[in-house]
Amino acid sequence: MTASPTPVGKRLATVKEACAYAKMGHTKLYDKINAGVIKAYKDGKRTLVDLDSIDARLEPWPGQ
Repeated sequence: MTASPTPVGKRLATVKEACAYAKMGHTKLYDKINAGVIKAYKDGKRTLVDLDSIDARLEPWPGQ
């Protein structure tokens, strides 16, 4: 997880919103954040998830 400053111009969402967006539970989302698969940023106590990194991860691999 990357510390502040929160990047400008990125599509960011709270953990709750990102879970709904990615259709996964918060435990699985945090696992993917900690593994570096999905990017997240801390803004004080809040964790903001980069929705573009979720989109990139959820896109099917070429040839599938």
